[in-house]
Amino acid sequence: MTRPAPLAAVLLVALTSSAAAQEAWTPEILSDAVQDEHYLPDFSYAGYRWGEEPLPERFDGHAVLDAAAYGAVPDDGDDDTASLRAAFAAAHDTDGPVLVRLPAGRLVLTDILYIERSDFVLQGAGGGADGTTLYMPAPLGALPTPAPMAELEEYLVSNDKRQRERDRGIDEPYSLYSWSGGYIWTNTPGGRGKPYLARYDREPATLATGLSGARGTHVVTAEGGADVAPGQIIQVNWFNREGPDGSLLDYLYAGRAGDLAIGERHWESPDMPLTRQEVTVLAVDGDRVTIKEPLLHDLRPAWTPTLTAWEPITEVGIEGIRFEFLYDEYNVHHVEPGNNAVYLTNTAHSWVRDVDVVNGDSGILTDVCSNVTIEDVGVYGRTYHYGVHMGDCYNVLARDVYVAAPVVHTFTFNTGSRMCVYTHSTATDGPVLDQHSGLNYQNLFDDLVLYLDDPEHGPITGGGASYWKPSHAAYPVLWNVRFEFLYPEPLYSGGGAVAVEGLDDGPAARIVGLRANRPITLSYGPDAYVEGLNRPEIAVPSLYEYQLRRRLAHEAADRSTP
Repeated sequence: MTRPAPLAAVLLVALTSSAAAQEAWTPEILSDAVQDEHYLPDFSYAGYRWGEEPLPERFDGHAVLDAAAYGAVPDDGDDDTASLRAAFAAAHDTDGPVLVRLPAGRLVLTDILYIERSDFVLQGAGGGADGTTLYMPAPLGALPTPAPMAELEEYLVSNDKRQRERDRGIDEPYSLYSWSGGYIWTNTPGGRGKPYLARYDREPATLATGLSGARGTHVVTAEGGADVAPGQIIQVNWFNREGPDGSLLDYLYAGRAGDLAIGERHWESPDMPLTRQEVTVLAVDGDRVTIKEPLLHDLRPAWTPTLTAWEPITEVGIEGIRFEFLYDEYNVHHVEPGNNAVYLTNTAHSWVRDVDVVNGDSGILTDVCSNVTIEDVGVYGRTYHYGVHMGDCYNVLARDVYVAAPVVHTFTFNTGSRMCVYTHSTATDGPVLDQHSGLNYQNLFDDLVLYLDDPEHGPITGGGASYWKPSHAAYPVLWNVRFEFLYPEPLYSGGGAVAVEGLDDGPAARIVGLRANRPITLSYGPDAYVEGLNRPEIAVPSLYEYQLRRRLAHEAADRSTP
């Protein structure tokens, strides 16, 4: 659906766009010569089916289960949870692809509905006000604690995670639902939402050790043999067993680890992967494994890389639904009661589409996912913690997101996010570009517009705890991001530029085409590459789309070559 811009923003854009058009310019960093010196990640593999296929529109091969046939009656004010749970149970018992269809109107939901199988589409009649509304009158925190939350609950207690704000007299334990959980929750049966504590680790099936390979290539040599098969989705794991001065840390922070305050989470669990990558096996020839996605990092003996099994659910779709919560003022950060719509975990090659969220704490949360597309999402109402959240994920794509509510972390790359993308999206109410510590890196803010109405508000932020600092590792990219300042130019500025503060502890950022409706200056952390500041008319408005088109053209040419 089309999301309207605020009237003030429309008038401002009309005024600022009346200036004479300038000649389009092509960023130099797109050239091979400049990339040899300034590495630019390839984001073209993000999203459902690596962006190579559109999201499914027809479901002719799916068994269709109408929730109405299981007793769900819209607009009668009664609780529809039992009927919806029965429809979901039938879907899990159905062989082959299945679609659960929700009727138009308002349905009342008072408990979590789990999707724990592949080839499952939950489809409403549309995410607008005249489509399907799921109304949740109580937050998740009012329900019994679900089993998948036991590990997080123990983690929060054992680490004494509390929100302490002396000036407000606040000293309260963190909520389970500040960054996790949702009324619609995808997961593997019995799966962990996200790993937190080593004692809950179940030894994954190790498929290969003794690996070698180079960043950006598609070949892994498994010197000890590889028990993998074409079509399999597996994980590549990198470990830091060298402590606070580990060579992997210096690599991830582009040679700047010694200059930055690195938090202890980077070395305190040496038997857990410090970072990983979910990849699809294309071919196996002896010890040579060809993968679909380019390697994120070199595979070096010091980092003891492994290949392990991963079995996510796939081809899950959630679409055409408006999630609405009882209005309640947002009060305490990290103590949110759990008005969360969708939580995606252990899910790959899936999507959320045509979804609105009203008065939530969080709209769409993600953890341990890969190649998910989140598309055409609106966030409305009172203050949120997260609108669309990129958590511990790889290759997640969010596009056409419209945020018209105050959100603490508007467009956010959270702990562990890798190669994730926000593109072609807009935020209108005090928005920020947030990089949230916890070894998030090589993520892309792309073709975004942020409307800013407070001169004290900084649009680039870095959240997260000190034990996961710095704010990000190497090679995040801001591409064609526009700030629209809605407030009058302050008299004390003397007509000067607006100072935009970046992240002083984030290394090797790539910032191209950052501009505003008045001149800006930018400061950013070590070794930032900045090109086209204050320069309009960029010839490549979306890096993601440019890289995708280029990759697909090269692959088509390779296939046609004898």
